Amino acid sequence: MNARDLVLESIRRGRGEARPSVRYAHPLKTNDLSALFVDKARASIASVTEIVSAEEAPSAIWAIVSAAQNAARVHVPLESNLRELPWHQAPGLNLSTLPPSGEDTAFSAADYGVAETGTLVFLSGPRTPSAWHFRPGREIVLVRKSTIVPRLEDVLARIRREKMPATMNLVTGPSRTADVEQTIELGAHGPRAIHILLAG
Repeated sequence: MNARDLVLESIRRGRGEARPSVRYAHPLKTNDLSALFVDKARASIASVTEIVSAEEAPSAIWAIVSAAQNAARVHVPLESNLRELPWHQAPGLNLSTLPPSGEDTAFSAADYGVAETGTLVFLSGPRTPSAWHFRPGREIVLVRKSTIVPRLEDVLARIRREKMPATMNLVTGPSRTADVEQTIELGAHGPRAIHILLAG
C-alpha cells in the first residue's frame, strides 16, 4: 500500500459508515396537479386558458392575439408539429416560420409542466430551437395535462431514463427584473407575457 492509499484508507476509517441521504419533498397542498399548476402559473403572472384538446389552440390563440391588439401573426418553427393543428379555425391568423422579435407572438409546446412551481419545461431539439423562448415579446405555450408532474425532480428522473437533451429551459412566468430601484420590469430577458393553453 503506497502513501496515497494509506491516506485514503485513513480518511475512510475516520468518516465511519456511509449513511444514505434523506430525500425530503415538501408535501403538495393538493393531489390535483393540474389545479396546482394553474394556481402557481397565475401567481407568477402567467395567464392560463383551459382548452379541451390541442385542436382548440388556433382559435384560442386568435382570441388572445385579438384581445391584446397584436399583429395577427404567430411564429411557429418550421419543423414543429404544432403546424399540423387546424389553423383554418383561425382564418385571421398568419403563420410565420421566421424567428420572432421582441414585438412578435410565438407559439410553442412545453415538454412538461411542474405543478409545485407553475414552471414550463422545454427540452432542446430540432422542433423548437432553444432561442425561441427568449426572443418573442409574447409567448403562447401549449401544455398537456398528461405532462404535468409534481416536482422538477420528477422531470429529471424521467429524462435520465431517456436521452438527455443538450439544454433544458425552465420558464416560470414572464421575464422580469427589479435591478433598477426595485421596480419590476417585464421583458428583461425574454417574453413580457406568457399565455398557457392547458389542454386535456
